[in-house]
Amino acid sequence: MLAALLAITVHVALFTVLVFGVRWKTKHPDPVMAELWRQLPPVEAPRVEPPKPAPKPEPKVEPKSPPKPDIALEQERKRKEALERKKRDDEQRAKAEQERKAREEAAEKKRAEEERRLEAEATRRRMAEQLNRELAAAAPKSGAPLGDPKARAQWADRIRAKIRGNIVLPPDVAGNPEAVFDVQLLPTGEVLAAKLRKSSGVRAYDEAVERAILKSSPLPLPERREVFEARLELRFRPRD
Repeated sequence: MLAALLAITVHVALFTVLVFGVRWKTKHPDPVMAELWRQLPPVEAPRVEPPKPAPKPEPKVEPKSPPKPDIALEQERKRKEALERKKRDDEQRAKAEQERKAREEAAEKKRAEEERRLEAEATRRRMAEQLNRELAAAAPKSGAPLGDPKARAQWADRIRAKIRGNIVLPPDVAGNPEAVFDVQLLPTGEVLAAKLRKSSGVRAYDEAVERAILKSSPLPLPERREVFEARLELRFRPRD
């Protein structure tokens, strides 16, 4: 039974193949249409484009340094101002220090000179007093008395005459004012000191007389030694 079914199946398949194979072979081809031309149409030549020019090299541009931002410029300006201000402050401090030292040195020098002047004046005063005592003790008892007014006047006139020759009158002296000086002498006639007792009212004239007294040292001595005195009062007027 199985064999019969298998045989039937094989025959059916064979039949089917034969039927479809015959129908495929007997199929007519599709019609083909053709167009006839007397001459071939012109063929357009292919367009040839001209070669593109080589690109020119672009000029090399140096990159610009970026500008400093405003905040950097402001900081730089402030830094420079601070340096200049510090420099000025340092210079002013140095100048002030130099001026302070100069003032201190000048004051110290003036103080030392004043001390030396006072010491020298005290020494001269002691020497004059000692010499006056010695002269008074050694003065002769005979002859003109020690305080002979005529002899003293003559001696004083000689002294004033020499001093007047050294006075340089200032141009602004008005009238005939009187200046009175106390003059201390050594027995040799040298001037120890000239101190203004009474001013003429014209400072320039007082100073001119003082310079003339010191310049006239040594002053003339009296003809008679017993008339000599170490302390004299001298009066001067510009018109005398």
